[in-house]
Amino acid sequence: MTLERVLLTLATLAFGAGISWLMLRGWRSRQGRQADLPAPPVPPAVPGDLVAGSVSGLFVGTTSAEDWLDRIAVHGLAHRAPAELVLRTDGVWFERDGADDLFLPYSSVRTADVGDALAGKVVGKGGLLLVDWVLGGRLLTTGFRADDHGTHRRLADAITAHLPTEPTGPFEEAS
Repeated sequence: MTLERVLLTLATLAFGAGISWLMLRGWRSRQGRQADLPAPPVPPAVPGDLVAGSVSGLFVGTTSAEDWLDRIAVHGLAHRAPAELVLRTDGVWFERDGADDLFLPYSSVRTADVGDALAGKVVGKGGLLLVDWVLGGRLLTTGFRADDHGTHRRLADAITAHLPTEPTGPFEEAS
């Protein structure tokens, strides 16, 4: 190996380490800006009755509802993971592999619809189930991509059918 090759290799490694450090710093800064966001609701000890059976797919992540690229970096809400979506009488359950389960009581859900993009995941028309919900006074959007994309509309309709008839304000959580 020549000295030039060694120096080029070291420069490439230093560049890669620098980029990684900057990415980590940016992620930690995002977590700091979102530190005021409370933890998601704790699932009830006794789950409600099944409304729709388990649907397998991918938990895409959670973003601010106003900005589909503003990933929520706290409480494990950003991490993509294989998941099972289960609709119960008490809310929407995302049972994630390798991450904590996410429970959205119907009182915090505002809308459920079908979309095509969330947090850097852009898919074909109708390729995502998008659930808007409130946490700590902020409107968030959580995305789920079912293995069978044809189920997204059915799931959105089932969630909408269970929403409270008297919704609270758009950024208030029901008690």
